[in-house]
Amino acid sequence: MKNIYACLLGEWVNLTASHATIDDNKDANVWWEENGTTLFDYNYVNVQYHGKNYRIHPSFIQVVTE
Repeated sequence: MKNIYACLLGEWVNLTASHATIDDNKDANVWWEENGTTLFDYNYVNVQYHGKNYRIHPSFIQVVTE
């Protein structure tokens, strides 16, 4: 199982557990499967978390596989 984390305003948040979405309202794991290999081709990604949209650099995304 993969857990996708993002640093949002200095706090690391598990996007998978919180059912947050990334770019085009995609589930974090679906987004990772589709874009993980090209992650650094983007200047930013949009993360929707708890009703707010965060625009962050890809270096603020981490994937933990358990």
